[in-house]
Amino acid sequence: MDEPRNTLIVGMTGAGKTTFALRYLVNIQPACRFLFDESFRWSRRLPFRPCFDFAECEKALASRWVMFNPLRLYPDNYAAAFDAFCQWVFSVSTRGPGPKILGVQELWQWADSRTIPRAFRLCCQAGREYGIQLVLDTQEPHRVNSSVIGQTTELVCFRLQEPKAWDCIRKLGAYEPWVKDLPLGEFVALNRLSLGTLRGKVF
Repeated sequence: MDEPRNTLIVGMTGAGKTTFALRYLVNIQPACRFLFDESFRWSRRLPFRPCFDFAECEKALASRWVMFNPLRLYPDNYAAAFDAFCQWVFSVSTRGPGPKILGVQELWQWADSRTIPRAFRLCCQAGREYGIQLVLDTQEPHRVNSSVIGQTTELVCFRLQEPKAWDCIRKLGAYEPWVKDLPLGEFVALNRLSLGTLRGKVF
């Protein structure tokens, strides 16, 4: 079985997190990419229309890009929408081989320090058996549930200026000087398995 690959992208607003995530997702070839698109942040920048129910999600599987927006199906309860989407992703992922990417922006909204939705926990803890990998981003890593943070294999750090965020990434093996004064658009990536680092920029 392949080693798990769970990527956490952190950084302040406008630092380059979304651009990095999109480039990463475009340049890999998984069996499918599943993106929770509650604010149209994914679909506004990709040539695929969002899905508004799970029948549309099923049809989108052929494109290998499934972007679920809960506006119509769960207009008043996006937390329930996230849980339902993760449950669907897990179910679909059991159908066949190959890596599947679950992408979530601003994860702390759905899996904060106190709670983690049952279906998302299932994807995190049992999903590896079915090829589920995570691409997550947040401005506030210290607000993300520790059981998710702890499974990060790749940490991509853009500029961070919040001391609580520095404390969080330090526990993952990164260091405050790496990110405190990074120019916007530049990042430092840490592989937590090999401890190798890479510097780069997206704009």
